[in-house]
Amino acid sequence: MRAGYAVAGVGGTVALAAFFTASGLGGAIPSLLAAAWLVAIPMLAVTREPPSGEEIRAERVAVYMGSTVLLAVAGLLAVWALARLQHPAASRLLAWPSEIAGLLGPAILLTAAGVLVAYGFRTLSRRFGWHETEMVRAIMPETRREKGAFAVLSLAAGFSEEIVFRAFLPAFLLPWTGSYLAGALPAAGVFGFLHAYQGRLGIVRTTVIGALMAVGVAWTGSVWPAVLAHAALDLLFGLVLARSLLGEARAGAAGEGASWT
Repeated sequence: MRAGYAVAGVGGTVALAAFFTASGLGGAIPSLLAAAWLVAIPMLAVTREPPSGEEIRAERVAVYMGSTVLLAVAGLLAVWALARLQHPAASRLLAWPSEIAGLLGPAILLTAAGVLVAYGFRTLSRRFGWHETEMVRAIMPETRREKGAFAVLSLAAGFSEEIVFRAFLPAFLLPWTGSYLAGALPAAGVFGFLHAYQGRLGIVRTTVIGALMAVGVAWTGSVWPAVLAHAALDLLFGLVLARSLLGEARAGAAGEGASWT
């Protein structure tokens, strides 16, 4: 079954990349990157067998650092691909706001809104009996060394995921969609599925936060306030608010979250 998913993911990615290239959205490599981020990587996130909570707890720093490297590579590839798109909106997204207030003000507002969204889902979880997966609990850092590695991971995630899903993909699709948000909101849904290890609750929650970041980019015209807000949210969720947001684990929930389905 998993081999079938892999074949479908690769085949779908190649076919979509060829279609993008033939349609003139971008060159071969940007088209392949866009197709991979839209098809192959989300499919891998949904179908792969995640490690157990015990495995993650035993190797947290290695997990953080491996993820950091992958995210950094993805972000740099997205910057490279974005620079090769042939319309001005692509370069505008990477432009720094002209004043520091235009960077920090929106970043603070987006961070506050993201925290409110997280606590909104926490309230809904209590009301409807939704539960976090064991993997979410296991991935939270505990020691000083783990917290330091998690902080580096948070910065990499803020940079990479915003560049890919709030800058490159919406800009790549812009000749079709005609507006930034028309491409960014579906990309937020794909972004949500990358967090399949968090279960259905996490997929929806991450999609909403991704849509919030997209609105922030549309508002400011720059991806950088969203990059700062994303990194700040990851730092807050992992280092400050984890216990408050996650609550107590359910009795007998050790195996929960082995799959998002």
